[in-house]
Amino acid sequence: MAVKIFLWSLVLVACSTPSEDLGDIPSQSAPVALDNTNYLKSARTHLQAKRYLEAVRACQAGLAIDSTSVDLYNIMATAYAEEGRYALAIEALNHIVRLRPKSALAHLNLGGIYTKLGQYEASEKFLIEAQTLAPRQPEVHRRLGEVYLGTNRFDLAAKQFEKTIQFLPSSPTLFYYLGRAREGSGQNEAALVALAEATRLDSGFVDAYYRIGLLARKLKRGDLARSSLNRFQYLQRIGNGDPDVPKQMKKLRASILNAPEEPLHYVRLGLLFARYDYWAEAENQFALAAELPTADAPLLNRIGRTLLEHQRREGAHNYYKRALIIDPHYLPALLNIAVVLDMDGRNAEAQPYYQKAIQIAPNDPRGWYALGLGEYNAGRLDQARQAWEKSLSLTATNDPLHQQIQQRLTALQTTN
Repeated sequence: MAVKIFLWSLVLVACSTPSEDLGDIPSQSAPVALDNTNYLKSARTHLQAKRYLEAVRACQAGLAIDSTSVDLYNIMATAYAEEGRYALAIEALNHIVRLRPKSALAHLNLGGIYTKLGQYEASEKFLIEAQTLAPRQPEVHRRLGEVYLGTNRFDLAAKQFEKTIQFLPSSPTLFYYLGRAREGSGQNEAALVALAEATRLDSGFVDAYYRIGLLARKLKRGDLARSSLNRFQYLQRIGNGDPDVPKQMKKLRASILNAPEEPLHYVRLGLLFARYDYWAEAENQFALAAELPTADAPLLNRIGRTLLEHQRREGAHNYYKRALIIDPHYLPALLNIAVVLDMDGRNAEAQPYYQKAIQIAPNDPRGWYALGLGEYNAGRLDQARQAWEKSLSLTATNDPLHQQIQQRLTALQTTN
């Protein structure tokens, strides 16, 4: 599992004082660097698509033009880290530290990589510097807490996790780590409280239930031990006997523990729970993802689509609405919420969403096709035909949607 590289550098740069950046500004007589905007855009696109080699190549090309681009070095470091090429990631991050000694982000990411490698002394040095530069960034406190936890300095670890919880009071991962730190320092009752909060927030937290069970046994609290271990065993039975599924669940949990700020990790675990009908746990993971500040409209739409595929229309409707709150012009959510309303016989409520989708993307065949479905379901067959004919005219002949529309139009002729 690659270590998570955080991406709040632009915020930190914007907040830095002029004196912090004077050493990085070229003199007026220095030659002006050529524009590497296209390479930066390309690198970001490749990184988001997980094409890490292509991302690195785009960064290298951009850096050949401007060797002082912190953004390109950061993308390069991220790509290397995702592939587990930590030495190269460290090299890229060290370039950032040389260019911007006050970059809290670079120090944080270096600390995270060294933690992953088990080199706690180096990690602690970089994280303490990051904490000095950005004392209100929760990722810094969490990473430093992990270092203290890994080196058995449990009281220090607990203090760092407590600080992080002040910023993120609904994070089950932080309460889990706090529980482990308190347990390590012999505060077993306090550890139980923290671990219980982790399971209250996250009903699929296998490791937390297991630790509660063992601690409760030690404290001779039999009922709590039994209920927690029963819950642990229930979660471990996921997969209907396939031993690889609990292993997959453990791997997905490790991703959350490594980067609890990343909503996609919760969605992926939620998808696993949904696949095996652990619906309470699945919806819990989706809710955790949606509450994170970095949750965006595509992610919320994806959750909605998953719920709709499993006939959970009310839940799907709610996530589509939340997606549109973030981005009122997000086409997939507009169409999906209209479809859900139509499925519930609420065509009049669906119409404004269809119309808005067509206004936003008049040349997108999906909008016209969805509108045709809505008109057909409402019994307005002429309007359905017109919408589908418009959709057909906008659809390439080799697109699967083209054949689907033709079938709809043929069936409509038969109906008439």
